[in-house]
Amino acid sequence: MPEPLKNYFNIEFVAKVAEAFTTVYPQFDAAAFRKAVINKNWEERALKDRMRHISVCLGDFMPEYTKAVKLLMQVAHQFRDFTSMVFADFVEVHGLEHPDQSLKALELFTKYSSSEFAIRPFIIRYEEKSMDRMLAWSKDENHHVRRLSSEGCRPRLPWAMALPKYKNDPSPILDILENLKDDESEYVRKSVANNINDIAKDNPAVALKLSKSWYGKSKNTDWIIKHGLRTLLKKGNEEALKIFGFKEKVNAKVSTLLLSDERIKIGGDLKFSFDVTNKDQESSFYKIGYVVGYMKSSDKVSEKIFHVSEKDFGPGEMVSFKKKLSFKDLTTRKHYPGAHYIYVVINGNKFSRNEFQLQ
Repeated sequence: MPEPLKNYFNIEFVAKVAEAFTTVYPQFDAAAFRKAVINKNWEERALKDRMRHISVCLGDFMPEYTKAVKLLMQVAHQFRDFTSMVFADFVEVHGLEHPDQSLKALELFTKYSSSEFAIRPFIIRYEEKSMDRMLAWSKDENHHVRRLSSEGCRPRLPWAMALPKYKNDPSPILDILENLKDDESEYVRKSVANNINDIAKDNPAVALKLSKSWYGKSKNTDWIIKHGLRTLLKKGNEEALKIFGFKEKVNAKVSTLLLSDERIKIGGDLKFSFDVTNKDQESSFYKIGYVVGYMKSSDKVSEKIFHVSEKDFGPGEMVSFKKKLSFKDLTTRKHYPGAHYIYVVINGNKFSRNEFQLQ
């Protein structure tokens, strides 16, 4: 199994931080800092809790913020993986009363990791100042900075502070996305697509209008739209389907959904198969997927959609599909015993439901 991310915030990392600050701030008490961070609760702390604990402890051993942030900016280049997010977190914890210095620091720190979480309290408190800065960042020469301009203002950024104002009205985000819609960096384009997908969940009309205006401009914009409208496409939204040539109403037949077993143990796999036949006398473009109804701890069912294929079916053409679904517990999904179900989706239309028990 891969190493848990929280273990990268370890004793060696804390020692490296202490050593780095000792070189630029001789008064820094490295030994006391290490002892304060690696305390009796250290092993129990989760990923974000470890990062936040380091940020808080740094504040106890550094001078006042306006001096401390300059020291952080001097050593940041020595930390070039996701652990360097601790510096952006320091700004989030200690720098909210100093927006100009903090925004400048976040611009630098994002080049080594990301400031996408730390920027959000500044957007909430200093919206105009922060969004003006992010609009400028959307034209920056560094692709990490350009990505921050999109990622930082996503209305529904996972594991981050919510931006309820932009969930209600995402219009302040749109100029930033316009600047990035044909960005040369895939890293940036993925963020733009994810931002559009966030917008589509609360304001589908806004996401669709933007997508229609971008479609056909370039391969980059077409990819962004396809990825950005993925939730609407999976749900069978008529306007989203039309953009890409999918028919909302399909004349298709799905054979019985065959399951490898009606009882699956948690940790095991479910194998299943089905056939799709185009019954039209003309070619039809189908977006095929399947939906699993997962039993939750609350005894309620939560559905998740999985993509299978996008294919142009000739008249009367039949295609067979075989898939495997894992029920191993993940950090992002825990499985619970009980009745589950699965059905096929074609262009948002439901076909051939079947049920099974997870034990």
